[in-house]
Amino acid sequence: MNDAIELPIYTDGELAGLSPAELIDIVIENEDRVPRNLIDECARRGDEMSAYLSMLHRDGFLWDSDYSDGVWWLRLHAAMILGLIPSEEAGLLLVDMMYSLSLEEDENMQDWLAGEWSALFRNKPNSVLPAVRELCEDRDMDWYMRANAIEALLFAASRQDGETLEQTLAWAAKMALEEDEDWDVCLTAAHMLLYFPRPQYRQLLEELVPLQDDYDRRFDMQSIERAYAGKYYAPEWERFTNPWEFYEPDAIARRQIRWRDEALKNDDLDDDFPGLSEGKDFPDDFYRHYEPVEPYVRPEPKVGRNDPCPCGSGKKYKKCCLAKE
Repeated sequence: MNDAIELPIYTDGELAGLSPAELIDIVIENEDRVPRNLIDECARRGDEMSAYLSMLHRDGFLWDSDYSDGVWWLRLHAAMILGLIPSEEAGLLLVDMMYSLSLEEDENMQDWLAGEWSALFRNKPNSVLPAVRELCEDRDMDWYMRANAIEALLFAASRQDGETLEQTLAWAAKMALEEDEDWDVCLTAAHMLLYFPRPQYRQLLEELVPLQDDYDRRFDMQSIERAYAGKYYAPEWERFTNPWEFYEPDAIARRQIRWRDEALKNDDLDDDFPGLSEGKDFPDDFYRHYEPVEPYVRPEPKVGRNDPCPCGSGKKYKKCCLAKE
């Protein structure tokens, strides 16, 4: 590991003796540098940890507008911890967090978790799904979080019996046809149908093509032809299978390098990086863990500006590869 980047290390024995509150205090302290075994220990506490996170959620601690960086990152860590706990309580709290991310208009955290919700709900009992569906249909919510919920619901249905999947596809098709529904929600629901091409929905999809704005098109006739020929690209849940890669040491190191690169570019130098203001260079091996970004090639179909970016960053397309293009 790069000597210039000190990553926190905790033994399993140290963590095992801590209470849920003490574990979360360490999570907050380490911001985006939290090691995986700390997250695993939090999840191992099961519904005891869910209850503690629920208290922080209900009390508004997670959503304090004057949060520290560590508390802001706790929103992501809480979702990741709950995603590892296979209980109804954890699943329902995940749904509540989706509501809060929408109501608080925390677009940055929405982007960090975009594409990951299917994996976070993967181990949850079916009793959680009605709450997910209720969020999908809640028109008081921001369309983007509703879109993430629609995707998670379709993924869950795809893992159940055939009748459940067909009923959910019919529900998505009905949502796509709602005249007074948010247009982005309609297109999201229709887009999901391309992953499960059924003859009865092809006309609906084709009729939606000319109604889309060229600048923010979700799918076109070529996309439909590819889907019904069995050549459509994989759904998000097949590309976002392991949100917990966030906690791998190399991933943590790359983020720290990214923050330092951005600080250098923006001349945003502070006491955290002594010597930089004097123009000193990083150590020779500073960039050893940096992975150059390959030129981005957009897959078909064209991705909308607010869609999850196909590159797998977890951000909206407009905040990621659109700028590179």
